[in-house]
Amino acid sequence: MSRSARFRNPALLGLLIGLAAAACNNNNPKLMVTGLDPDHGDVEGGSYVRIKGNRFTADGPRAAKVYFGGRQGSVIRFESDSELVVQAPGGKVNEVVDVLIIFDPGGQLKIANGFRFQEKNAQGPSVEDLNISPKKK
Repeated sequence: MSRSARFRNPALLGLLIGLAAAACNNNNPKLMVTGLDPDHGDVEGGSYVRIKGNRFTADGPRAAKVYFGGRQGSVIRFESDSELVVQAPGGKVNEVVDVLIIFDPGGQLKIANGFRFQEKNAQGPSVEDLNISPKKK
């Protein structure tokens, strides 16, 4: 996706605004999801994903279900009030899916086109993975 196309996508723009709001005000009284880290995972499933947000535990115990497209992930734990750890299911190569988080109590929050499935790197790490120099274009 080109840089200019990213800012024409209303869902991505809303996510960026949410991230900026979360960074400026950690005391936001509203339950919200601000992003995923990483936003991609293994097509075979099993990737751990950190869902970032606000007020995951501050208002008392919650249950959560997370769907990657139509496939349910496994909630591992609430790491903190602002982080939920989930294990992603498998998917199709290069498939981009919405991530739906259902909090009980709290309702549904969605990150449109939030996650991409990719093939596992069969080569493993290389010396180039250690190179921290900016890449030449």
